[in-house]
Amino acid sequence: MSADFTNDSLTIEVDDDGAIVVHGDIDMAGGPLLEASILQQESDTPTVIDVHDVFFIDSSGLRSLLDASRRARARGTEVVLRSVGPEVARLLEITGTAGQFVIDG
Repeated sequence: MSADFTNDSLTIEVDDDGAIVVHGDIDMAGGPLLEASILQQESDTPTVIDVHDVFFIDSSGLRSLLDASRRARARGTEVVLRSVGPEVARLLEITGTAGQFVIDG
């Protein structure tokens, strides 16, 4: 697994199984990197995003995830959030957006 997208606070890799693995903070600077990575991986199969190593996510990161979910539904598939930690889970709960994703752990 190699770093495909990176900045000072965020690294995004694509795992051997095609999952997008996110490390760091998804903030205003990281949201566009996440968006670019997701767009690169989108297909007719579920888009899997592993967020086990995300400790902060703001509205720009949430917007990237919601946009990916909307595009996936239009293709007849879904976005799977894998290894959701308490920080990401809390944002999804507070914003009422958890139902837009398949939550896998």
